[in-house]
Amino acid sequence: MKHILSLIAVAVLILAAYIYQFGLPFGLSSLLGDQASQTASGQAGPASGSNGARRAGRASNATYVTLADVTFKPYEDTFSSIGTGVAKQSVSLISEVSGQIKEVMFEGTPVVSAGDVLLKLEDTSERINVEIAEANLSQAEDSLERYSLLQSRNSGIVTATSMKEAESAAAVARGNLALAQKELEDRTIKSPIDGRLGLAEWEVGDFLSNGAEIVDINNTETIIVTFELPERAMNLLKLDKEVFATTPAFSGKIFNGRIIAFDSTIDEATRTITVKAEIDNGEGRLWPGMTFEVMLRQHTEPLAAVPAMALTWTRDGTQVWLAEDGKVRAVPVIFRYRQDDTIWIEGDELKDGKKVVVEGVQKLRPGATIISDEDKKADSNASPKSAE
Repeated sequence: MKHILSLIAVAVLILAAYIYQFGLPFGLSSLLGDQASQTASGQAGPASGSNGARRAGRASNATYVTLADVTFKPYEDTFSSIGTGVAKQSVSLISEVSGQIKEVMFEGTPVVSAGDVLLKLEDTSERINVEIAEANLSQAEDSLERYSLLQSRNSGIVTATSMKEAESAAAVARGNLALAQKELEDRTIKSPIDGRLGLAEWEVGDFLSNGAEIVDINNTETIIVTFELPERAMNLLKLDKEVFATTPAFSGKIFNGRIIAFDSTIDEATRTITVKAEIDNGEGRLWPGMTFEVMLRQHTEPLAAVPAMALTWTRDGTQVWLAEDGKVRAVPVIFRYRQDDTIWIEGDELKDGKKVVVEGVQKLRPGATIISDEDKKADSNASPKSAE
C-alpha cells in the first residue's frame, strides 16, 4: 500500500511540474474552459459567458510573462583611468660653476619670473679679469687705429703683415673680454622660466659645487596628466578631445582638460595606450604630483535599449523574445553595451515601441501564447462590467 501511495505522489508531482512548465493539456484545458463557460453563462448571461470562456481558455494554455518596451537611445561609453599630474614646464636648476655663495635672493618658495636673480656667488676674481680684458682690448684697438691711420697716408711704415697682426690682436682681445664677461655673468644665477620654486636650503657662505642641483622650478599654469587606457578605447582618441578629471584633494570638483598626445603603439604587456592630457590651472589650485581620475565620454548613435533580463543566450548566439499579438518569437540580436540593468542591442527586427519578454523567458517556445501583466489588468477591469 505504501508503495502505491508513493507512486501516486510521484505522478502528482510530475503532473504539477508539467502543468507549471507547459500549461494544461489541450483536451483538459478545453474541457475546463467549457465548464467555466457554462458556469459563467448560467450566472452572468450569454455574452459574459463567451468572454469568460475565451479568457479561461487562453489563460490555461498561456505563459504568464512581463513585457518591456524597446526604446532607442544613445549609449554613453565612458573610460576612466588613474594618472599623475606634472607641471607643463619643470626645471631642475643645475650650477655650471663653483664658488662661495655671496647672496641668496629668495626666501621660502616664491613665484619667480624668467630672469629673476636667485643666487650670487663670490666674483672678485672674475671682475678683475674683466677689467684686464677691457684694458687689453683698449690697447689693441688703439694700435689698430694707429696702424690704420698710417696706412691710409701711404707712409710705407706699416706693412700689410703688421696690419694683419694688429687686427688679429684686437680680435683676440675682444674674445678674451667676452669670455671674462661670461664668467662674471655665470656668478649670478637666474631663473630660466616663470614658475614657483621648490624647497632649497642654500645660505650665504655655502660652497656651491659645479653640477650641484640648486632648486626645482615648476610652472603650474598647466598640469599634464599621463594615464593609460585599454586598447578598445583607441577609436575615441584624438587630439583636443575633451576629458574630465577629478582628484581626491577637491572632492566633487570636476576639471576639464584636453588630450595633447597619445602613444602610437599598444603596450604588449598591459594592452594599454599611454595618453597625455592637459588641464588649465590658472587659479593655481592643482599641484604637480597629484593623483587624478581621468574620464573620456563618447555618445554612440541611438541603439535599441531593453532590460538586461530580456537577453538570452543560445548555441546560435544572443536573442530576445519579441511579443506580437499574444504570441512570441525569438529574434537574434547583437549585444553591444550594458549599464546597470539596461543593455543596448542591435537587431534587424527591433523597432521603437515593440515589446520584449523580460520575465518568464525560460518557459517560452517559438509561437507560444503569452499573457502579460497588461492582459491581466485588462481582464480584471473587464470582470466587474461583465458581472453587471
